[in-house]
Amino acid sequence: MKKILILSTITVMSLFATNGTNLIGLGVESRALGGTGIANFNGAENALSNPALLAKTKSNIEFSFGGTIFESTVKVSTTKGNTTNPGEGVNRTSAQDKSMIPVVALSNRIDDNIVFGLGMYGTAGMGTDWRGDTIDAGNGKVGLYNMRSSLMLMQFAPSLSYSQNDYGLGLSAIMQYGQLSIDYDTAQGPAEANPGVLKHVGNGPSQDYGYGFQLGGYYNINKDITIAGVYKSAIDMEYKDQISKAALAFGYGSHAGALDAKSDHLEQPAELGIGVSVNMDNITYTADYKIIKWGDAKGYKDFGWEDQNVLALGLKYNANGYWYGVGFNKADNPLSNNTDSTSVAGGANTNGDTMNLFNYAMFPATITKAFTFGAGLDITKDSTMSFAFMIAPEVSDTVSGATVGVGDITTKHSQTATTIAYKFNF
Repeated sequence: MKKILILSTITVMSLFATNGTNLIGLGVESRALGGTGIANFNGAENALSNPALLAKTKSNIEFSFGGTIFESTVKVSTTKGNTTNPGEGVNRTSAQDKSMIPVVALSNRIDDNIVFGLGMYGTAGMGTDWRGDTIDAGNGKVGLYNMRSSLMLMQFAPSLSYSQNDYGLGLSAIMQYGQLSIDYDTAQGPAEANPGVLKHVGNGPSQDYGYGFQLGGYYNINKDITIAGVYKSAIDMEYKDQISKAALAFGYGSHAGALDAKSDHLEQPAELGIGVSVNMDNITYTADYKIIKWGDAKGYKDFGWEDQNVLALGLKYNANGYWYGVGFNKADNPLSNNTDSTSVAGGANTNGDTMNLFNYAMFPATITKAFTFGAGLDITKDSTMSFAFMIAPEVSDTVSGATVGVGDITTKHSQTATTIAYKFNF
């Protein structure tokens, strides 16, 4: 009888990220094992970690549903500005903290060698909310400009995987939906209608669709060891009147030697990854290494983001009727201190400080370590309840924002996430 495989994971998020703006793991097992999934088979959630592994699906039908409660705490403090505008520093915690993320997945196969997949996944997101921080230009208080930012990405990915003997290949065609919103308040300049009076920059979110693909493969060295690799293409997105208007309002292109005004392109970067999975009796050891090419991506490279190396490790114990696992994820901070690398001839580094304010207050992708654990228990012979927990300890970074009136910017960022899922096999 002809069989069909359908994968569907629907995620809605705000400020859900660890590796840059990308999620750690796309399902309960992957998240429990540090975000690994390039070589380790985690079921339907492998569709975007490595579509080739879908060929290892054993059950005729797999259905799961669940959700994640994610909390991100971002604190930003500033010093007393500069000699021109000494001002008052601020110490704020972003109002954008918790997210609820539903997850649903269904899987099956066509025949012994070919698996077809169709999925929709929330893959990235980030943002902060500093509203309520009123600027008092008369008393020199700049604060955080009442800034609010939000980025959300979802990917729709029909996938096809093929296996033969000890190897498998997979391809995902990706359609990506993105939404970006940037807005803040700032004082009007000398040439504007009401110098010194506050004006609002931003007119709501902009949306776009982009297209890309992912290639994956694996090879079973023997029955216990699997090696694998993946490549995910860059996906270009353009969010009308978001980055360009926000950057111009801070003075991009307005003085000699300045960088050109930013475009509205924000490209999801290409990724390269390799992984290994080793089974030893009831224990599975898994490790992934990948490079996320922020430094080549439109928009991100313009704001000084750098390529990010990510190492993920996981250990899973399988027993009769239950499993448990732990994991660790280590990543570089992709955000640079732009005043260290960008200069403006003969004057202050306005662009470097502006990029620092945008990066460290609006899109603080500064998390570098995460610890994870999880477990699953068979409720019946065909159903399993699983959970995963992630904690990313607080990291602190200090960069310059003096020429945009906030002095030094110190960002402290931590995260936690709890995922619960229920899976049926038929």
